[in-house]
Amino acid sequence: MISRLLPRCALVLILALVALAGELSAQPARARLRLIAPDGMAEQNVTLGFHRGYAAVPFETLVWLGWTLASTPTGGQAVREGERVQVRERSPFFHWNDILLQLTHEPYRLGDDLWVPLQLLADFLPQHSPEEYAFHADRFALAALTHAAWSMPEPAAFGPAPAAGWREQPARPNGGVPVTVLAPVRVVIIDPGHGGADTGARGPRGVREKEVALQLALALAQELGRRPNLEVHLTRDSDRLVPLWERGEWATQIKGDRPGIFISLHANSGSSRAARGFETYFLSEARTEHERRVAALENASFGSSPDTGPSGDAGLDFILRELRNLDHQHWSALLAQLIQERVAPVHPGPNRGVKQAPLAVITNALMPAVLVEMGFISNRAEEQLLASAAFHSATARAMAETIERFFERYPPGASAGAGQR
Repeated sequence: MISRLLPRCALVLILALVALAGELSAQPARARLRLIAPDGMAEQNVTLGFHRGYAAVPFETLVWLGWTLASTPTGGQAVREGERVQVRERSPFFHWNDILLQLTHEPYRLGDDLWVPLQLLADFLPQHSPEEYAFHADRFALAALTHAAWSMPEPAAFGPAPAAGWREQPARPNGGVPVTVLAPVRVVIIDPGHGGADTGARGPRGVREKEVALQLALALAQELGRRPNLEVHLTRDSDRLVPLWERGEWATQIKGDRPGIFISLHANSGSSRAARGFETYFLSEARTEHERRVAALENASFGSSPDTGPSGDAGLDFILRELRNLDHQHWSALLAQLIQERVAPVHPGPNRGVKQAPLAVITNALMPAVLVEMGFISNRAEEQLLASAAFHSATARAMAETIERFFERYPPGASAGAGQR
C-alpha cells in the first residue's frame, strides 16, 4: 500500500497543526510557516492558505529552499541537484524522482498560483533530505541546514512551461556526454472498480470487490511510478463512488492528445463457487452467455448497460463503429492479450483468455481500454488470493511490465522512440 510510504514525522506535523488550531481559528490570515536560512540570519515567512480546509503553501515556496521550478500541463515540477518532485492538481499522488508517493490532500490552483499541502515541505522534504532540511514543530519553522539548500529567488519563480505531453529525459548517446532529449509521456489511467455505496461483488468471507480493486490499483500505481515517461492517474484513490460513465470521460480529458490507456480493475463472481481464473475484456458485442452475464454484473451499478439503455442497440453500434474507425478496438484487444499472457505466471487460477462485452465503464474512454477480472471473489480460494498483499504486488509488477511492452508498439512507430528499452 502506498500509505505505508508516508514518513513517520507525519504524526509530528499533525500534532503541530492541532496545537496551532486555536490561533488559526482566531486569526487564520496570520498563520505562517517560517523558513530559516542556514546561518539563522535570514528568514522568510510564508502565509499558509486554508482555501480547501487544510494547510497549504504556494508551490513557489520551494524556490527559497534552493529548488528550480517549472510549470507543467497538469501541475508543477521542482528540480534540485538530481532530485525531482512533480505534483499534479487534483491528485494526492506525486513523484519524488521515480517513486510514487501520496499526500494527505490534493494540490490545487487558485488564480495563477499552484498550492500544495504543507505536508510536502514540513514532512516529505526533511524526511527525504534530512541533511539539508529540518522541521521544528515547536517553532513551526523549516530550517535549511546548508547554504545549497537556501537561495534568494528571482522575481519570476517559474520557468517556461515545457511542451504539453513531453518531459525532459537524460540520455547518453553512444556512451558519450549526457544530453537532453524529449521523450513522449505515456498516460496510464487506472480505474479501481466500484467504490462507495457500490461495493461490487462480495466473497463468502465478506471480502468486497471495491476494496480489492482499490488495493490492486494503488499497488499498480506505485509500481508504474518507478518507470520513466509514464504519467499515472487513478479515477479514485479512496473509497468513493464515481459514476461509470464519468470515468471514461474524465480519462479521455486527462489523456488529451497524448498516447494513453485505460485499465479498469475488477473481481468476478459466478453462480458456481467452483468458478476460478482471470480474464480481460475489451469493448465489443458480447458473444457468449458468460460475456453477457459479466457485462450485466459490471453495468449493474450504472442502472442499464449500453445495449439495453435508452439509446438502445443503435447507440452501441455507433460507439463500436467509432472505435473501429479510431482503431482503438484493435489496440484494446492487443492490450488484453498481453495482460493475459503476462499475468498467467503469477496467477494460480486458469487463464480464461480475452473476452469482449459492452461494458459501460470503458465505453467512452477514447483510447485503448480494457476491464480486467482478476479472479472470482465468489471462490473461497480466490477470495483469499485477491485480498493478499503479495498477490497485489506480484500482479502489479506483471501488469506494469505488460504496459511497458504495449507502449513499445503503441502508437505505431513507438518502437523507434522512447519505448525502446
